[in-house]
Amino acid sequence: MKKRILVVDDSASILELETTMLKLLGYEPVAVSSGMEALKVLAQEPFDMALLDVMLPDMDGYKICQHIKGNPATAHIPVVMVTAKKTSADVEQGRKAGADEYVAKPFKSMEIAALIKKLLDEKN
Repeated sequence: MKKRILVVDDSASILELETTMLKLLGYEPVAVSSGMEALKVLAQEPFDMALLDVMLPDMDGYKICQHIKGNPATAHIPVVMVTAKKTSADVEQGRKAGADEYVAKPFKSMEIAALIKKLLDEKN
């Protein structure tokens, strides 16, 4: 069974890039472009991981991460923040929200692919 990965980003080009990469790696990506959409699909479907942008139109990725990690039904899901916000304060805020990893844009596909594999392998 393919691992399902929630991808949340308001940039259509980033969503396209990430979902294509994930499909090529053998995962099943589910792409959404807002925080409310993310919370809706998280409540309805099981996921193995979430890739979250920080800057979204309706709610930031930190809040989505807090929701994931604060809910017993989803707290086990590894969360990777994938964002242009890359100061040490931004990374610290991601950690406080419960993010497992923090990746700055622009990212290298091979690096994020290795990180996803590592986190999913650790989970099993």
